[in-house]
Amino acid sequence: MLRGGRVFILLGVILAVAAVLLGILALSRSGGREAAETPAPQQTRVPVVVAARDIPANTVITAEDIQITEVPQEEVAPGTVQRPDQAIGLVASGPLVKGQRVLMANLIAPSLGNVIQPGKRALALPVDRVSALGGLIQPNDVIDIVYSVRINLTRVVPSEPLEAVDATEGFALQEDLQLPPYGQPPTGPTYPFPGEPGSRFIVTDDGGGNPVAKLVLQNIRVLQVIAGSQTVAPGTTGTAAQEAGETSPTPAPEAAGQVGAPLPQVDLLIIEVDPQQAEMITFMLDREARYQVVLRSRADTEPATTAGITYDRLVSQYGLPVPSTVRLPGGPQ
Repeated sequence: MLRGGRVFILLGVILAVAAVLLGILALSRSGGREAAETPAPQQTRVPVVVAARDIPANTVITAEDIQITEVPQEEVAPGTVQRPDQAIGLVASGPLVKGQRVLMANLIAPSLGNVIQPGKRALALPVDRVSALGGLIQPNDVIDIVYSVRINLTRVVPSEPLEAVDATEGFALQEDLQLPPYGQPPTGPTYPFPGEPGSRFIVTDDGGGNPVAKLVLQNIRVLQVIAGSQTVAPGTTGTAAQEAGETSPTPAPEAAGQVGAPLPQVDLLIIEVDPQQAEMITFMLDREARYQVVLRSRADTEPATTAGITYDRLVSQYGLPVPSTVRLPGGPQ
């Protein structure tokens, strides 16, 4: 009887151990299923700006130069450009290769030399309030220049003279020169009437001469506008710029009874010209001639053909009335 009790006790222990092992096995399996059924947390991805093509150094970044891609947030280094507007308009300080992430350290603010097109030059053109259109001209506008000057015609040869040999020393002997009888036309080489094709004269702009105006330069791009001593930012005009706290191309005039800074007398237009145009403008400034800046549409690049304006063209083409003599009555007044 005692031996049978031990057997039962031993079986009970074995069953208890088996139950514990089965419980542990069931718990481990249920935990594994729960772990398998619970998805791993997704990685957070953020946008970054990369070079869409190889970008040489000193290139102004445009929308075509960059593109957006997404990468895990933990892979984004500090200072990485994440929006296109952070890069567009700035200059690559060094070369960038296609696919390279753009860092703020790779970008610098553009200078005037970065925006000048190859073969062009930057030149400062002084303008007054009228030529500056009251401050409405802005960077990237396109202008024409009208040159106005008074021209003197000097050393005009009289009508139908004989052409004689000139000499630098004393008398020039010309044995074949024969003067025609009085009243008869000359023979041999002659000059036409003054002003006619072939007339010989020297043009100067010294003193009071006949006024002439001509459109001489066209399609000139404005790079920067400096009003007084302040640089005008693109898209700012007059009151709107003042309200935004930005530099204004047209400071408000003094109100009656108020004390304020007067309007600057001279502005500067920084314009983009070719070397020949630079010589022309330098000549105008050196001669202290008058010139007028006229603004044209940015979409209009068609050259204009003009004949210029003189008094005779005002009379013949525009019907400018010519004063006539007036006979006054005689006798005491």
